[in-house]
Amino acid sequence: MDDAAVVAELERALRATDFAAFAALFADDAVFEYPFEHPSWPPVLHGRTAIADHLVESRRHLVALIQLTGFESVVHQTTEPGVYVLEHEASGITLATGAEFRFASGIGVVTVRDGKVVRYRDYTNPFGSATVTGTLPRLAEAITAKAAATR
Repeated sequence: MDDAAVVAELERALRATDFAAFAALFADDAVFEYPFEHPSWPPVLHGRTAIADHLVESRRHLVALIQLTGFESVVHQTTEPGVYVLEHEASGITLATGAEFRFASGIGVVTVRDGKVVRYRDYTNPFGSATVTGTLPRLAEAITAKAAATR
């Protein structure tokens, strides 16, 4: 599979919220990073298995909290071979309230080699996702605990 096809499959898996399929596109020794650290997630994951376990588990609760009605993604190919930037915007309904939402869910910087993702830097929007899923108080508690631990 060529680089562009891999990126297209990443987008398809994200739209379908199929994180197992998303992770299956990674190389065995791939690296997944959250450069803008999320207090409840590891900053770096090494290897496809660890990446898959994390993505599937950390997003398992989403189907009970939101219904996605749209997931827009714009792909930018950079001047660096095999490096792409994916901009994501999610829309849907918060199930607990029935409120509709639309927000920029994040940006992914993806490096593809030999038909596999070797690095994914996920600049996710934790405030936006916590707001629409109703988990903002939990995110605030995690941030507060992290701040207290670093003093």
